Amino acid sequence: MSANKSLFVVNPVAAGGKTEGAWPEIEKELRSLGLDFDHRVTEAPGHATDLARDGVAQGYEMVVAVGGDGTVNEVVNGLMEPGGTRAEATLGVVITGRGSDFARTIGVPSDYGEACARLTGDRTMTVDLGLVEFQSEEGRRTRYFVNVGGGGFDGEVAHRANRTPNFMGGTIPYLTSLVTTLFAYRNKAVELTLDDQEPIRVVANSVVVANCQYFGGGMKVAPDADPNDGLFDVIVIGDIDKIEFLMTVPKVYDGTHITHPQVDTYRAKRVEVRSEEPLLLQVEGEVCGHTPLTFEIIPAALEIRV
Repeated sequence: MSANKSLFVVNPVAAGGKTEGAWPEIEKELRSLGLDFDHRVTEAPGHATDLARDGVAQGYEMVVAVGGDGTVNEVVNGLMEPGGTRAEATLGVVITGRGSDFARTIGVPSDYGEACARLTGDRTMTVDLGLVEFQSEEGRRTRYFVNVGGGGFDGEVAHRANRTPNFMGGTIPYLTSLVTTLFAYRNKAVELTLDDQEPIRVVANSVVVANCQYFGGGMKVAPDADPNDGLFDVIVIGDIDKIEFLMTVPKVYDGTHITHPQVDTYRAKRVEVRSEEPLLLQVEGEVCGHTPLTFEIIPAALEIRV
């Protein structure tokens, strides 16, 4: 293997299966650009993490996620050693999936040709990562994330959205799931601890812990989040009623929701979320467990080819 060879991890079921059809075109573009690469195709949820980890062990300099935000998350978890402080290879991104929220923040083009061309350059960005510890059926587990994690209503919406046909893209399934989930959801009592401060007790709709700005297919949930500042932006949506919530949703797309009196914002390196009733956790739009949750920032942990 040449010293600078890249590995592409392709998720064929991303974007409702459209990635499988798009990959030959992407592969042709990469070869026309003269990029030296191999590729592997995922076969099941979680497989991208294994493939990325194998790629690191085999000495690939860059591992490229081809799919949506969920594929990116799986690859990131393969690039990081458990308990590690820095990824062991550079991340590349070619977004084909329904979610492209991470790409929006870091400026990766949605156009395949442009995204592939960026991968042949030498421009990189170093970003922080989040690590969340959560409860699962198998006990306590941890997961790295680069974009956004959260507990509560947004976890319930992600759970429903992931069972919705995704041929329409990211925004419509998410909004449909949001409205459907809202009618049955009850806000819950939450205890929130930021760094070493006294706990904050609040009845909340959602607690969103953001490294980057967007989630839910273009919602600017954390408009001031900076993935290079060593801090999470924490957005707490309080005990808002259903009608007021629906009226506020359009404001999330331009980030003006943070001025609402039921929305509080904080910054912290460590965030603990506890609740008597379980809050469902979503990380990068994938549901993986529930409270109690502990989020920790890992500064300057990931290098991305942009």
